Amino acid sequence: MFKWLMKEEPEPEPVKNAIEYEDSLEEALWEMKENFDLETEEVEKAVFEKRQNVKYMRKTLKRDI
Repeated sequence: MFKWLMKEEPEPEPVKNAIEYEDSLEEALWEMKENFDLETEEVEKAVFEKRQNVKYMRKTLKRDI
């Protein structure tokens, strides 16, 4: 009856991680960063190098030998 008097606040959306994971290895790296308080640059570098290595492996496997 008096809902207008006590306006209910909508529940906030759960905050999504802005980081997009390609696989569980990347997700684990970011979890380790949070648990061990590692520098963000170190984890970003490791993720970037991993993606480059995977891209290279896929490229070489597609080649006919």
